[in-house]
Amino acid sequence: MDTCYFVEYDYLDYKKALMLQSQIRAIKETNREYDDFLMVLQHNPVFTLGKRGIREEIIVSDEILEKEGIEVIVTDRGGKVTYHGPGQLVGYFLLDLIRAKLSIPDFVWGMEQTIIETIKHEMILGFRREGFPGIWVKNNGIPVKIAAVGAKASKKITSHGLALNVNTNMNHFQMIIPCGIKEFTPMSMEQLIGKKLDMKEIYHVFEKTFEKVFERKLIPLKSEKFEERIRENA
Repeated sequence: MDTCYFVEYDYLDYKKALMLQSQIRAIKETNREYDDFLMVLQHNPVFTLGKRGIREEIIVSDEILEKEGIEVIVTDRGGKVTYHGPGQLVGYFLLDLIRAKLSIPDFVWGMEQTIIETIKHEMILGFRREGFPGIWVKNNGIPVKIAAVGAKASKKITSHGLALNVNTNMNHFQMIIPCGIKEFTPMSMEQLIGKKLDMKEIYHVFEKTFEKVFERKLIPLKSEKFEERIRENA
């Protein structure tokens, strides 16, 4: 079984996460044998605009954003506008799809399946909806979105990934048109099952599920060693 390093952060600044991913991409583009990584973390409150995102889909003023302490950052990932913040599990996939023998559709399916299997651990049934990216669940029979998927795969090297609402402050989603979808309100695992979840336990389930879905053995790597390794190879 091929290996992949995984790095956990409790919280990581979004701009720093972008920088680390950019540095890894640059290394991997010149050395296709360089290690693959999975980053698992939570972010400071931030709205991010993907390639198809527009500022008008953030439906509150700059003054309200400043009051709430929410940054707005333009990124090169796919998709439109979304929210990241405490209580949300973010997974960044830094993989070489050629070495992994994965097509881009297979990679996206794998991310989605990792979410589905992770929330199943809490007896939540997730599903895909054609034409609506991400993972959905039903709340009183109504479909609601519980996780977003928005990755980049340039030169068959991936970055960005997914975001699963665990104990997320869902009020912040009311400030945007999430992923351009007006008809459906996102929900969190906490809202669905009526209690807060242990984020570290969800990290663990997510990582074990990644191993199963992607058939990769994860090797833990401390965040400081991870960043040191990047500096040495940059």
